[in-house]
Amino acid sequence: MKPRFERGDLYLLLTVIVWGNTFPTAKYVLGVIPPDIFASTRYLLAAFTLMGILIWREGLKLPQRRDLLPLLGFGFLGITLMQLVWSTALSLSTASKGSILIATSPIWALILNSLRGQRLSLPAWGGVVLSFGGVFLVINNSLTAITVGGGHILGDLMFLAVAFCWALYSVLSPPYLQRLGTLYVSGWSMLFGALLMTPVIAWRWNDAPWAAMQTSHWASFAYTVVLAGALGYLFWYEGIRRLGIARSVIYSYLIPVFAMISAVAFLGEHVSLVQLMGAGVVIAGLVLTRWTTPPPP
Repeated sequence: MKPRFERGDLYLLLTVIVWGNTFPTAKYVLGVIPPDIFASTRYLLAAFTLMGILIWREGLKLPQRRDLLPLLGFGFLGITLMQLVWSTALSLSTASKGSILIATSPIWALILNSLRGQRLSLPAWGGVVLSFGGVFLVINNSLTAITVGGGHILGDLMFLAVAFCWALYSVLSPPYLQRLGTLYVSGWSMLFGALLMTPVIAWRWNDAPWAAMQTSHWASFAYTVVLAGALGYLFWYEGIRRLGIARSVIYSYLIPVFAMISAVAFLGEHVSLVQLMGAGVVIAGLVLTRWTTPPPP
């Protein structure tokens, strides 16, 4: 079968570019705003944005009783829990290291899918291992020694927890995406997840130093709301719906690549030759897994 770059690939590629840039962008805002306030206000605004798009395109259709609990579960897992932990982890660890650790989500997704009876070919598993090796090169930054470091151990462990949540979130969602539609699932699950965080806003609002926010902070905050929050989830869901979880989740490996590029441009970080080699290995693994995994039935 001749490899083809499909529209689902485009959606996922746009998503990982946006999310890769989100790590240094959010890190910049977290230098001023506490992580819980950042996560709760960011996703409440993102949810209103996405629901506005949903109502504009499809009208207001309330969830049916049988879909209410799954949508609440997606909101709690993918928004409330995951984003509160992600923001806290980013405030404790480094942006580049966090993007690397979250790139382990395809490993968790494949493990979860294997427990559900799905099998991948040996070349596909080889692509996963190859990409993970590239991820290690990026973070280790050495070919001759183990130099992994930077960030706080608690933050690193929290990033791994986020990776698992994201994998579970992506594995469970496709049946609902197919039946209800990408925009519908994205909008309602994000709204439910954001509403579950509103007590944080009421409790902690006065603790946030809003006066210290400069124009650049507000612009960065808007980026995390509209692009990374609302449209990012919408594009990711649409890519999964079109390609299936096995071929979609491997794109997560590209997030640290774009995070490094953004960190150089936005935060002035230095990227070594070893890290560039690692980025190339990540992309090679992505290609191998993408083209050796059959499409879903």
